[in-house]
Amino acid sequence: MTAFLKAADLTEEQFLNLIANLRPDSDKSPCYIWLEAPDGWAFDRWEETLHWCCSGSEPVQADASDCLNRSTTGRLFTRTGELRWRTIPALGTACWRTVFLGSMDWVGTGLDDHSDSLQGMHPERDSFFLWGQQTCRTPDEWIELRIPHRFRYPVPGNPDRVKVVVEQWRDNTGEPHFVRLCGLEPLQEEEK
Repeated sequence: MTAFLKAADLTEEQFLNLIANLRPDSDKSPCYIWLEAPDGWAFDRWEETLHWCCSGSEPVQADASDCLNRSTTGRLFTRTGELRWRTIPALGTACWRTVFLGSMDWVGTGLDDHSDSLQGMHPERDSFFLWGQQTCRTPDEWIELRIPHRFRYPVPGNPDRVKVVVEQWRDNTGEPHFVRLCGLEPLQEEEK
């Protein structure tokens, strides 16, 4: 299996340029984003506007680039790859630590290639139930019990539960070295 592992510490300008030039939808699979900031969070499909949530207030539709600019950590993922980042102020101006892992290279030349680090490893796909419970206020609103945050899972319909699909890169002893998110699966009660 061909795989790409890329990483770099970027300036804010380099990071925003990388995001602006991404082409993650070339295989037409849904692209999801998880963003965290001191004043809120988003878990949504990657589109021009995101469902932005804040403690103590109702969620609002916000411009995706505004949400991205105030984020301190995030993950953008599809079936073919995941780009994750976090800001580390101690690094100075190049404080956006950014990593990509995927089967398709949709980040281009903005990150350094470290794919040789995957030698001797093999990917295993798995899925795990997310811990969210639906609220009684609206059928598409969930409270995530592990974080804890209130938000909508960005899946179609009104599922009873949601699974996250992951890919774990393991060495020959079975020890995982890299994990990436691959997608979400909505499930109805009868499917469990």
